[in-house]
Amino acid sequence: MSLRLLYTIPVLFFMFFSNNYLYAQMVIHHKLTASQNDSSLSYELALLTLLLERTTDKYGSFQLIKAETSSQSRAFLELKNNSQNIDVIATMTSKSREEDAEPIRICIFKGLLGVRIPMILTENKEKFENIKTAKELQKISIGQVFDWPDTEILLKNKINVIKATSYPVLFPMLKSRRFDLFPLGALEVFPIAESHAKEFELTVIKKWAIVYPTGYYFFVSKKNKKLQQRLKDGFEKILQDGSFENMFNKYNAQYLQIANLNSRKLIFLKNPLLPKKTPIDNEKLWYPLIWQGIKSIN
Repeated sequence: MSLRLLYTIPVLFFMFFSNNYLYAQMVIHHKLTASQNDSSLSYELALLTLLLERTTDKYGSFQLIKAETSSQSRAFLELKNNSQNIDVIATMTSKSREEDAEPIRICIFKGLLGVRIPMILTENKEKFENIKTAKELQKISIGQVFDWPDTEILLKNKINVIKATSYPVLFPMLKSRRFDLFPLGALEVFPIAESHAKEFELTVIKKWAIVYPTGYYFFVSKKNKKLQQRLKDGFEKILQDGSFENMFNKYNAQYLQIANLNSRKLIFLKNPLLPKKTPIDNEKLWYPLIWQGIKSIN
């Protein structure tokens, strides 16, 4: 065997395995269930898929697998510990959540999940339809899940919050009058209300909404630098070419139209949980009406 061949074989061997390592399939376990309805879940999953597809040239192929995690707090614990059970979650941010996991600071709903439109019992429609101030909100009770950031935000604004152990429990609690209002994000409340209206005799407030500044991000483990950078690279591409805007409108425009935010009285609340690194100065990342409100109270 010639000396040249002896040198060539190891080089080819190294190149073969280096390329296979470089383009090894990235398996990603996700929990994209925070929005509680099929339409928002479909959007989150479609957006995550788009980010990964647009970066295959640099990072290789991928496989998405749904993670089985019981709650948001449990999901963040797993991310904090860099567990192999979960790689990415989509949910609302807070100071403590950004300490436990790394946010990709592009709000995937443009701040609109900080617009909370309440569901109420149909029989109470006239009673609660004309609320106009935060002080009036402090005289009634609101139902939320115990580990949602919304719960603490409302409490910090001196609003009476009745905590539930899980999202599904809130509907029978509302029907049994354990609390008065059940607010959800402007882009999720209408399909949810429609699917539960008959069983729980509920409807949606038409004249007003609660608003607080917040981001809704993809979160990954702080130790998973490769996935962090891949998602950031993906966002950079889809923000530049308009793909993000197109996908946002495809999945959310119909609910924005139903929400009719321009005709509502918006009751702005402070969000003491909002991390300092939230990019509130970047107008392009937020829905215009929300950005104007955020700037007015910060």
